[in-house]
Amino acid sequence: MQLQRGSACNALHPVEARMARWLLQFRDRIDHDILPLTQQTLSEIVGVRRTTVTLLMRKLRARGAIRSDQRGRIEIDGPRLEAAACECRDIIRLEVEEVYRSGGPTPRTVTGDAI
Repeated sequence: MQLQRGSACNALHPVEARMARWLLQFRDRIDHDILPLTQQTLSEIVGVRRTTVTLLMRKLRARGAIRSDQRGRIEIDGPRLEAAACECRDIIRLEVEEVYRSGGPTPRTVTGDAI
């Protein structure tokens, strides 16, 4: 589900919105506004060159959506970063919450014939 949504997002949305979505998804997972990410790592995750991440970080800093230092930490301003992110972040978050609410996928029983 997340892979399909992520692939569609990569094809349809600008890289700035995708990077904002990734930063918000990380924030959702660690529940903290300071993310331990280097620009190099972020470039690998988003699938763009490091120089592109540098330019996007500059734009997001100018908007007040993030603050970063030289030690591989990015501090985010949630509401401002949400304004820069694509709608896929909310859709993915709701889908994941639904899976957790329903108890997750039902495990399948493997029989000897299926092996």
